[in-house]
Amino acid sequence: MLGFRRAAVAAAMAIFGFASIASAADLPAKAPMYTKAPLMAPVPVYNWTGFYVGGNVGYSWGSQDTSLVTGGATLFSDTVHPDGIIGGGQLGYNWQVSQWVFGLEADFQGSGQKGDGNYSDPGCCAVAVIRPAALVAYTDKLDWFGTVRGRIGYAMGATGNWLPYLTAGWAYGHGGISGTTTSGAVVTSFSGSQDYSGWTVGGGVEWAFQNNWSAKIEYLYVDFGDGPTVPASAALTLVGGKMTDNIARLGVNYKF
Repeated sequence: MLGFRRAAVAAAMAIFGFASIASAADLPAKAPMYTKAPLMAPVPVYNWTGFYVGGNVGYSWGSQDTSLVTGGATLFSDTVHPDGIIGGGQLGYNWQVSQWVFGLEADFQGSGQKGDGNYSDPGCCAVAVIRPAALVAYTDKLDWFGTVRGRIGYAMGATGNWLPYLTAGWAYGHGGISGTTTSGAVVTSFSGSQDYSGWTVGGGVEWAFQNNWSAKIEYLYVDFGDGPTVPASAALTLVGGKMTDNIARLGVNYKF
């Protein structure tokens, strides 16, 4: 009798365990747990508005017409091509509206730009005028110059840190012509200078690369106007005509 009871209990337990397993199998599978991805911080957009100051270095090459004149008559004409290293500083202010950037910039440059020319005058032996033969050798220099310009650009790139722009305004400077006139055994030195005032137009690209720092590459075309008129001897005058310039430079700015 005891053995029968033990067998019955064992059988009941087995049936209960099987039922429990079957019941668990019939339960729906537990839904997997999902977690929200962390929100990404927005990419900061560069703002060009503000005052800035910086420096630049570059190269300039240009041309100036010259003439050798006597008694109001032009004997010869030529074109000299001054070129050289330039360097200086700039300051300005930008104002950004949406992606458009409007600005005003002034710069001042020291210049090593110069070019050489010469004229060989065979002289004149007319009855009323006797002008000895002469060799006129001269150097045309641009000592310094500056510009005051407006700028308009369009902020580009994922963060708006690229700024292609156009620029135009007033250009000014100072230069001169100096040299020697050799007539027989007599050598005479001459020199004269000129303050220039003209206009400039150009464009460039500026890149804001770190915090308040930016770098730029820029090209300007400059028309300075006419150059100096310099007596080269008692009978000869050297006249400087229109001077134009091409300026290519690299610059770095710091925005406050």
